[in-house]
Amino acid sequence: MWTGVFPAVTTKFTEDDRLDHAEMERCFALQMEAGCDGIIVCGSLGEGPMLSHDEKIDVLKTAQKIAGNKPVLLTVNEPGTREAAAIARRAAKEGANGLMVVPSPIYHT
Repeated sequence: MWTGVFPAVTTKFTEDDRLDHAEMERCFALQMEAGCDGIIVCGSLGEGPMLSHDEKIDVLKTAQKIAGNKPVLLTVNEPGTREAAAIARRAAKEGANGLMVVPSPIYHT
């Protein structure tokens, strides 16, 4: 079980709308140096719903590189079950320590 502070971090982009891994590394390192116990990537503040699955995995890998042996969680915030299961499987394959699962923003009652 994890305990402590796990900030949901923002995703950084270059001026031409590409993932800015260098800036993410810098910002993620600041979180780790400040004493955070883990990190959560690709949440709502991290542009998660707007990123492709490949981009989410790229952000996950960048965070893992900086976090060392501290947990890195990937947010699952997909509109459907199939998409959510697919990214969850990919995250597990890439070594995510866990998932923050957000209910679908689209639902029918």
